[in-house]
Amino acid sequence: MDISPTTSNVKVSNHIPDDLVNSILHKLPIKSLKRFGCVRKSWSLLFMDPDFMTVYSNCFLSKNHSFYDDTSLLLHLKTRDKYDLYSLSGERFENIVKLDWPKVPLQVPVRRGRIIHRIGGIPKENVPPSQVSDFSFEIPSSKKSCEILGPIGINGTLCLEYPEIPDIRGNTKLILWNPTIEESKVIYLHNSNHLSIRWGRNYQVGYDRAKNDYKMIRRTLYPPKVHPYSSLQVNFFWEIYSLNSNSWRKINDNVPHSDRCLEVVYMDGVSHWLNTSRTETYLVSFDFSKESFITTPIPSYEGDCFDFYSIGRLLTILNGSIAFIVNYKERATFHISILSELGVKESWTRLFAVGPLPCLEYPIGAGKKGNILIRKKDNNLAWFDLSTGMIDEIGIRDEFGCKILFHKESFLPIGGIYNNFSSCFHGP
Repeated sequence: MDISPTTSNVKVSNHIPDDLVNSILHKLPIKSLKRFGCVRKSWSLLFMDPDFMTVYSNCFLSKNHSFYDDTSLLLHLKTRDKYDLYSLSGERFENIVKLDWPKVPLQVPVRRGRIIHRIGGIPKENVPPSQVSDFSFEIPSSKKSCEILGPIGINGTLCLEYPEIPDIRGNTKLILWNPTIEESKVIYLHNSNHLSIRWGRNYQVGYDRAKNDYKMIRRTLYPPKVHPYSSLQVNFFWEIYSLNSNSWRKINDNVPHSDRCLEVVYMDGVSHWLNTSRTETYLVSFDFSKESFITTPIPSYEGDCFDFYSIGRLLTILNGSIAFIVNYKERATFHISILSELGVKESWTRLFAVGPLPCLEYPIGAGKKGNILIRKKDNNLAWFDLSTGMIDEIGIRDEFGCKILFHKESFLPIGGIYNNFSSCFHGP
């Protein structure tokens, strides 16, 4: 029997079921979802739909991001008279190991075998003569007070600053330290050049992927000029150091004034920090490849003000995105907004509203998969899970302040990094 082909008219519908649409929209990046708001009016209102936002927030937290591959967390904890450093690893950073700071040699003036003045807050009578060798000795661990410069390591190497431990000329020192292989090198920061005395502050290190170049920026201050009526004028500018060219140069860009780089975070070759003036707080971003600054106003919501005693502000990285946390201390709540585009204030999206949490003192930073490190009112540190609302203490108390940063282990020696960065501070 012959079978002849038959044709039939099939009507194709251009209607997409709402469930399928929502399933797709839930997985979009925030920037794309905002753009799609112009397609349909109902899509432009999704950020005001609590049911949609609950699912969208959970999808945001469940995404894997390469930022966290092979990383551990470092907890920089201040105690009464020193700083402690802990390594937190594991899926929920449940493995906690206390690290030893690198040994720091200190050059001091010695006359006839005796130290002739105090350095770094250490009385001379407390330094055993046996520790004085070749005009140097080891700082007692209880007196080590250092800052970790920036949230990034260079091939697993951290940059530490010991402001209380100068050399014999009063120059501050930096320590390049790889905690994985326990190697450290000292770099002295010379405070003068051939023109006049100047100070470098707000050191930050980043990586230029396009040129395969490590770079460092600093805000440089010339001393104030004293006018007849005792008014002061301070001149400042930003400089950048390139490891490839082994030289400093001035950054010719619209440079924001930053007294302090607060809450510094780093991701994808860009360093970000909060800058606060008398009238506003905004995000400053520096792209190490383009060597340019971008400023982004922070989100403002009804009831926000610049009362730092009642409202805390925190910048962090949440699942691979820049996040701005506003902590309403009296209400024991905090809100988290995600930035989808630098330079655009409207690209901030409030994604999480947490609390009230009666035990909450303030949030400290973000770990993986929506875990927020918080300080409780009893001074205990704990992880708060944004997905489940569960709180797990980590067994460490915080009485004087702390911060966290991500770190990738490396078995590469400091070597060339030290040689080049050291020479950049000894130039003219």
